[in-house]
Formats: sequence, C-alpha cells, structure tokens
Amino acid sequence: MENTLITLAEFHYELGFIGQDKYQERINVALWLSGKLDGGDPRLEPPEEEMNDSREEFESENEAVVLKNASGKSSTGRNEDDGLEFLFLNKWVFTKADPDSYPSVPHGHYKSQNKPWPKLNPYTGRVFSSKHQEETSQRLSKKQMKMIWNDEKFKNFCREMIVWYQEQFTYYKFQVRRPLRFPRW
Repeated sequence: MENTLITLAEFHYELGFIGQDKYQERINVALWLSGKLDGGDPRLEPPEEEMNDSREEFESENEAVVLKNASGKSSTGRNEDDGLEFLFLNKWVFTKADPDSYPSVPHGHYKSQNKPWPKLNPYTGRVFSSKHQEETSQRLSKKQMKMIWNDEKFKNFCREMIVWYQEQFTYYKFQVRRPLRFPRW
C-alpha cells in the first residue's frame, strides 16, 4: 500500500494536481501508515518551531516592504522588479517560485523561507502556526494590510508569483475566481 500511495502522490504532483505541501503530506501519511514514520498522525503534528519569536511587536514600519535580489541585498537601483523575495515588516519573507500553496499563493514565511511555520496569508492577514491552526494574536492590523497592498512592487511581485504558479500547477484551483485581482485597502 505504501508504494501505491507514494506513486499516486508523485503522479498527482507531476501532473500539477497537487502542490508541494500536499505532496509532502501524502508521502508522510504513506510512511506513517506503513509504520516507517515514528510518532502520531503527521497531519496533526505540532509545528516544528514555536512562534515565540513572532510574539514580538512589529517594528521598523518605515521600511515595511523591501524587495531583495538574488544575492539577498536590498534593491535600490532601477532594476528593482527582478527581485526574488520580499521582506515585509522585517519579519515576513515572500519568495518567488515557492511551490507550497498553503495558506495562499503567495504567502509569507516568518523570518526565513526555510522555516515551514508560521505562515502569513497576505490576502486576509491571518497567520498560521501549523496547517489549519490560526494564531489569532498575530493577525495583521488594518494599517499593516493597507501598507502591504498599497505597495506597487508587492503587487507586481504577487502577479509574477501567481502567473508562475498557474503555469507550474495548471490544475490548482485558486480560492477566488480572478486571482490577479487584488484586495483594495
């Protein structure tokens, strides 16, 4: 059964039916069902890293959104549109070509794109400490939502990410009818 589940997960991922987060979840469940993965149900595991660091207050709002290039340096020249990631409020990292679709496309990772949790949904301002576990105390304020969605560079970044995601995962269903239509704040 393990091989069948893994093969189906690989097949669905290659066809673009599922994203990387769902693919990894299916692999972990297959290994868990076969007894090769220690612990309980991997879908219910607590997050690997706690949100203790994220309980700090947001600071440095004068540089709310920073576009970074491939070398990790902030863009200040004319070629600012070629950035690979955005840093919002010096805490939330939005990365281009992130195959993970949870909780949204795009979404922010706390302080590093290598940290699986917590994640920020920029459309709603909700922060998730693990899958389907919202950290309500960390939700973005109305002021912060206005700050991020009034930034044209961030909107361009989101457009590029959405177009890339639509090309890579053609069968992914966005939660809205027009994913390139952004919220107005």
